[in-house]
Amino acid sequence: MNHTQAWCWHAPGEPTQLTLADLPLAPLAPDEVLVANRVIAFNPVDWKLIEYGHSNWQDGQVPGVDGMGTIVALGANVSHLRLGARVAYHTDLRHHGSFARHTRVPARALLPVPDALSDEAAAALPCPGLTAWQALAKLPRLHGEALLITGAGSSVGRFAVQLALKQGARLFASASPRHHQWLKQIGVQGVADYRDPEWLATLQATNGNEPFEGIIDLVSSQQAESLLPALGYYGHMVTVLGRIPHNPLPAFAQCLSLHEIALGAQHAFGSDKQWSRLVAAGVAMMAQMATGELTLPPLVIGNFEALPTLLERFKREGQGEKFLVRVA
Repeated sequence: MNHTQAWCWHAPGEPTQLTLADLPLAPLAPDEVLVANRVIAFNPVDWKLIEYGHSNWQDGQVPGVDGMGTIVALGANVSHLRLGARVAYHTDLRHHGSFARHTRVPARALLPVPDALSDEAAAALPCPGLTAWQALAKLPRLHGEALLITGAGSSVGRFAVQLALKQGARLFASASPRHHQWLKQIGVQGVADYRDPEWLATLQATNGNEPFEGIIDLVSSQQAESLLPALGYYGHMVTVLGRIPHNPLPAFAQCLSLHEIALGAQHAFGSDKQWSRLVAAGVAMMAQMATGELTLPPLVIGNFEALPTLLERFKREGQGEKFLVRVA
């Protein structure tokens, strides 16, 4: 197989400016595999990079971070995977991504998909699910502890909420009202509308005006910094969108720990052992999805030929739904 078809980026702009092109497939590196994509999943990072660009991107870059499909070729050093296996993946942004019929992926980053899980559900996991797992892994204690998750109605938030509850956290969440019923039904103790100026005070009151042990902020580094006083002594702040550059609180006071999450950075800086742990976490989550223990938001599914149009719609409307593209 020497060529594939892919949606290409040329300059910062809108998703509808992507163009469909036939591209040559470079030979696989020894530790790579070639995946024939079945389903491509959209994430906010996709349209953001298309809009603003990336330092490693050049004219003709193939965007897209998440996908799933079957293995159609193996690099010389890959012995733990087999041809035809169903896999899901999160790509390295420095290279071509998932908006193509075929994608080259490092073998260590592949998540084997269980037979009982659909292609669509598998594709919907990597970016939000693995990000949520990384965020929770930063917190040394969860069972019985008060945890606040902001942006809990997002794809990452939905996974983080469910995983935290499974670990016994006492959970409090901010989200838009359309997510409140679901959050309460699954066991979140306090839910508030992020547009209410008193949302934080409401959740603090629900927690008996006690400080939170941890906060996972899925909104912005600015909001995360403003929430630091809501943490207790030795508390933990985990930011997913940006980072708090400096701890604004005085030394020898609350002794807070600041954590940042950047799933994509694991491609450049993660060790084999760290990848093994992340893949194991992803496999465990897919098993829970297959049994219904972890659930997804409603799915919106389009076709490969209309990818830019659907991505533009996701950019405008993609709150509370997961947008996917099937590759024929």
